[in-house]
Amino acid sequence: MRKKVLSLALVTVMALSLAACGAKEEAAAPAAEPAKEAAAPAAEAPAAEAPAAEASGADVNGDGKVVIGYISKNIVDPFHAPINEAAQQALDKMKADGVIDDWTGILDGETDPNKQIDRANDCIAKGCDIVIMLPAESEASDPALLAMNDEGIKVLEVNSKTASCDTKAFAFFGSDDVQAGEMLANWVLENCKNGGKYIHCTGILGNSAQIDRGQGIENIMKDHPEFEKVGEPDTQWKGDLAANAATDGIAQYGDELVAIICDNDDMSSAAQRACNDAGRKDIVCVGVDGNQNPLQMVKDGELGATVLQDGIGQVMGAIEAIQTMVNGGEVKSNPQIPFVLVTKDNVDQYLK
Repeated sequence: MRKKVLSLALVTVMALSLAACGAKEEAAAPAAEPAKEAAAPAAEAPAAEAPAAEASGADVNGDGKVVIGYISKNIVDPFHAPINEAAQQALDKMKADGVIDDWTGILDGETDPNKQIDRANDCIAKGCDIVIMLPAESEASDPALLAMNDEGIKVLEVNSKTASCDTKAFAFFGSDDVQAGEMLANWVLENCKNGGKYIHCTGILGNSAQIDRGQGIENIMKDHPEFEKVGEPDTQWKGDLAANAATDGIAQYGDELVAIICDNDDMSSAAQRACNDAGRKDIVCVGVDGNQNPLQMVKDGELGATVLQDGIGQVMGAIEAIQTMVNGGEVKSNPQIPFVLVTKDNVDQYLK
């Protein structure tokens, strides 16, 4: 019989224990080979050299049924909404075809680690065998993974990692965010030949993508003293906060401000509009995701570039892993889906 759903008290104890250990288990996945600009997004994702995770059948409960859980990061932002839609269509089809017996539907994590812990308990209560989770934060969402792992549920983390992902998740499907940060910084170097001051607009602090993209930017910029980082505001993936940071930066630094590097495209597109509206089209703004709105801005010449992240390819990797597990096969751990630099030269390949 499956254990009863973990109580809130137990989850809290686990979270405190994790914090007390002070050990950050999250390790950067092996970097993918740099993507060529003309590459199609995540066609055949190269697998990292991590050992394969053996699938001993998808029916963890041994009750003859396969039930899948899905914990989203959120259901509203322009990057995650298409991911959720693709997953819903695929899982609905798998249920209709009899590949799985049931699934939970999209459980909204509301970009809130505590909500994700609640959703993890929902998955435990529903008797899920496998759960796809898109973590909100690295440390704070980790108790959700640990609770499900303790119940024998096989957790597939997608897009970003929790702190224990490399040791407790069954597999991870995402991209190398350090590489993305390096691509952002290199774009600024190429387009601001004389150097200058720049601002880095961050995602939610503690999210693995925010941490790793910041590291990638630093990897490049530390060797270029002609550039000076003059701000790193906590802009939380939000366009309005990035626009405010751009406006404030222009007021404070004037012509010395040459670039605004953003952890996502909601922020880069909003920051670029703010710069353009202030008559500063010369300021280079760039971010990650490659949503349709910033892609259109690149097409229209309003935004120089974006680093495209194939989130749908990431979640479909997890869906394909479920199919493999149902069939008794083995799942490759930590496949890496490359980022793609999109400019006016190749934007038509990615616009819908």
